[in-house]
Amino acid sequence: MFPEISDEFMKNIFDFAPGEYLISDESSLHDFTGLNEWDLTDIQKKIREVYGLDISDNESGNLLEIFKRIHNKLYGAMPL
Repeated sequence: MFPEISDEFMKNIFDFAPGEYLISDESSLHDFTGLNEWDLTDIQKKIREVYGLDISDNESGNLLEIFKRIHNKLYGAMPL
């Protein structure tokens, strides 16, 4: 649903290039904890620094929800 945002996010947050990861609608930040010895708090901090978003209320860490927030911040709310 958000290929450009997901590619940019994975590069900016985890330093992954397209093809170096696999994500689905069910993927979450929890799937990436432990990389570079990061925990969830470290990842949330990086997202706040890069995107200016506080996603600490997203307990599931669902990436699709995070990508929607990034889209809304950059381009405005998506039509229903």
